[in-house]
Amino acid sequence: MDIQDLRIFARVAAVQNLSAVGTELGLTPGTISKRLQALEEELNARLFDRTTRSIRITHEGATFLVHAARILDELDIARSAVGDNVANPKGKLKISAPASLSQQFVGPAISAFVRLYPEIDVQVDVTDRIVNLQEEGYDVAIRCGILTDSTLIAKRLASDHQIIVASPAYIAENGTPLSPADLSVHKCLVLGDGWSWNLDRDKEAANIRIHARLRSDNGELLRHAALDGIGLLRTSEITVGDDLRTGRLIQVLAEYGTNFDTALWAVYPGPKHVLPKLRVFLDFLAEWCRVTREDIEPAPHDSTSKKSTAAF
Repeated sequence: MDIQDLRIFARVAAVQNLSAVGTELGLTPGTISKRLQALEEELNARLFDRTTRSIRITHEGATFLVHAARILDELDIARSAVGDNVANPKGKLKISAPASLSQQFVGPAISAFVRLYPEIDVQVDVTDRIVNLQEEGYDVAIRCGILTDSTLIAKRLASDHQIIVASPAYIAENGTPLSPADLSVHKCLVLGDGWSWNLDRDKEAANIRIHARLRSDNGELLRHAALDGIGLLRTSEITVGDDLRTGRLIQVLAEYGTNFDTALWAVYPGPKHVLPKLRVFLDFLAEWCRVTREDIEPAPHDSTSKKSTAAF
């Protein structure tokens, strides 16, 4: 049984698209189909149900996938444990990163990493969508926010805070909100489908219904709207750090917490052994965040006492 056939089978099972797997592996869809057929003939089992528009794994295929995935994981671990792959990590690293961090944070960090590790090929998909790492073939995702329960492992890269900001032009035209209640009469820029913002001060919490002047699933689009004076934006402090330092954006209601303090994370599937290419990336990113935050932190925050979670 050919190991490459197992890899093709596992990727088709995850992606359910022959063309996408072909592009990823540098093979034509016809070749992918022939390799799957050969594997099915060898196993004397139908692994996928195919139509002209879709491909779905069968019950037998799902059973076989459990064992194939374990074989491929063990093979990768075996390869990483010998030769110079530990001292000189190599291979392909597929990363998901939020659009709101791509320009100011992720881009410079990835460029520095690629220069430092020339034998690691990197693919970065920039999206604010929460990807499924295992099904979509990602090694790691960079995320900013509060993490939900999951089977993934999370490495905390840097503390962060959700703040509310606006451009000087917006403040000049609409005034500065002085209390949470003022938010109800302001134009707001909203990421996702939320309809209210939570704020607190001295253990008193307020839930304010907001008017979403502009709503999007893309944080970078909303940041540009804030810079253009369209409305107030609740966002990650890391995302708008440069804008705050240069005065392009101004923090409002700074004395109020947003009840939404967050962190920057790297999340990844949790096998028993982390491959060297991923290990060096996680270590590099943690150090990059430490140095970057020390260099550009606009103001200290009393966040050292906040409890953090290393896994979720």
